Amino acid sequence: TALIGCGEDRCEEACQNVEKHSLHAVALRNYTHGSEQFKTVGKLFAEQLRAKGNHLEAGIMFGQCEDLPQSLDCLRKTSESSLALSLAHQLQLAPGQLSVLAEQLADNLKRSHQWTAAAHLLETYCDNPDEAVEVLCEGALFAEALALVQRKQRVDLVSSTINALQAHVESVVALYGEHISNAVKYSQRIQVVRSRKEAILAGDIDEMEHSDLYSDTTSITAVSASTSSSRRSAKSSKGRRKLERKKYSLKEGSKHEYYALQEAYKNIMMNIKEQSSQIQEMVNILLLQGLTESAAKLNSIAKEAVQAVNLNKDHIWPPKIPEKDDLNEDVSEEPEPISTPPDYTLTYVTPVQFKE
Repeated sequence: TALIGCGEDRCEEACQNVEKHSLHAVALRNYTHGSEQFKTVGKLFAEQLRAKGNHLEAGIMFGQCEDLPQSLDCLRKTSESSLALSLAHQLQLAPGQLSVLAEQLADNLKRSHQWTAAAHLLETYCDNPDEAVEVLCEGALFAEALALVQRKQRVDLVSSTINALQAHVESVVALYGEHISNAVKYSQRIQVVRSRKEAILAGDIDEMEHSDLYSDTTSITAVSASTSSSRRSAKSSKGRRKLERKKYSLKEGSKHEYYALQEAYKNIMMNIKEQSSQIQEMVNILLLQGLTESAAKLNSIAKEAVQAVNLNKDHIWPPKIPEKDDLNEDVSEEPEPISTPPDYTLTYVTPVQFKE
């Protein structure tokens, strides 16, 4: 720190010290923004950030050091398309270079599922409506895709867009069929688990005669010991996430099956809620294109899924949830996990009144 305040005559020595002890942030706070010392240390810091894969931070740091080409080189590897394009215009890149940059940024945006922004770059900077439409279809943004088709007067792309829509409809129908099946299955299973737990707590049945309430190990103690051992060995975040998934397994008889069933049901509800507006939009597009059979099929499965999930919700979260499972008290101090029900009921508004 003492070297940092010694001025330009010892700048090189100070930079070596900063590099050796990773004092970049300290040095930058002590140098005047825009000074040569600030730029020298800042570029060293930016290089370090880039080497670690922190391209956005590196790009900003290079920008603060007025090294715009290096800043752009870093930002082109991020999804910060506006920042990158602003620098590109500032550097007065040639149209061809701008197009290449926009294509790379679009790829980055697609990886982060920013479909609209990616399509905008492909349409505006790459003059590639074909790929822009393809990207929007990949993101299931079919209304936007058709709007782009009409804006560019590319009626030849209507057919491929509708084909993509119909393929997506089939996948949604299959997914919602699974949701309906799982909603019924989880509802039936959780009632079995609940009734047996209540019977055991009441002393009506011998807990060890019903091994399906536990894992397939030889004893509850073995399950606890195995879980404890696994917990100790899970040092990485990946290991801990894997352990959580294993601990809250839907496998019949697993320790926290009751909780796992509730959480799985909640995920179904969240998925249906998140897709409701998209499904209504798809139904409307299908109707506008005269594809009434596909529209009716999608509308029907969506309504059926909402009804099935709402019907079984009280089975998953009954008005009076059973008390904490006392069976765990002798084998573990870990409390029973609690799943709270979603604070909403699913709704589905039919876009158009279909005739039966």
